[in-house]
Amino acid sequence: MYQEERIQQIQQLLEERKRLSKKEIMEAFDISSDTARRDILEFLKTGNAVRTHGGIMLSEDSSKIFNFGERAGILKPEKEQMAERVLEEIAEDSTLFLDVSTTLLLTAQKLNKKCTVYTHSLDNAFALGMNPKIKVHLLGGEFNHEDRFFFSVRSLEEIDAIKFDICFIGAASLEEEGIFFKEVNNALIKQKVVKQCRQVVLVAENQKFSKEAQYKGANYQDVDCFITDKVLTSKQQAYFGDQTEIIFEEETL
Repeated sequence: MYQEERIQQIQQLLEERKRLSKKEIMEAFDISSDTARRDILEFLKTGNAVRTHGGIMLSEDSSKIFNFGERAGILKPEKEQMAERVLEEIAEDSTLFLDVSTTLLLTAQKLNKKCTVYTHSLDNAFALGMNPKIKVHLLGGEFNHEDRFFFSVRSLEEIDAIKFDICFIGAASLEEEGIFFKEVNNALIKQKVVKQCRQVVLVAENQKFSKEAQYKGANYQDVDCFITDKVLTSKQQAYFGDQTEIIFEEETL
């Protein structure tokens, strides 16, 4: 396993345990003390942990929302599994919305069905545009370079005229009050989309429950299906109503 892959998995372990000793890292990856030390030093550069006696612990800044590029390499195997599950929800000849999301970008890259896709994600549109089976509608406007999406008032008006069979939305954070996003314009897109679709599918890793963002894009009552990477705690489960089907792929990772 390459160091980059171990760094991603150390992030996941820290989200679960809050602190790790060097010995635990050695045992988790079957590596030497020197390799574990180098991994710790490399991981500290992310700012997600602080040094402790004998290891590292999650920093107070662990609730930070990373930009699109920073998120792309985190939890890649889990996102691959989730993307495969998203594909199962997409029917032939359907009209759908695909959110700006690193997991949903993997979905766009794998999608090979005749369908119509609306998205405000530049990367989704580029990936989908490579497949002639798919009709792609890119919602335009001003481009957010950091998080790779377009926004305009005209896009909101365009969404009002569409009825989606299904929409797939991501999340910056999953909090008790609802589903939140870092940018107000991104949240506005989600508020419109969930009102204009027959089925809402939330796609987000469990770590999003530990994040904090500012702008609500949807309520849990809006969600018909939640695709994630781990079984939910009882507290997390309580956020959702009985109408939400919860799907996780933990056992296959």
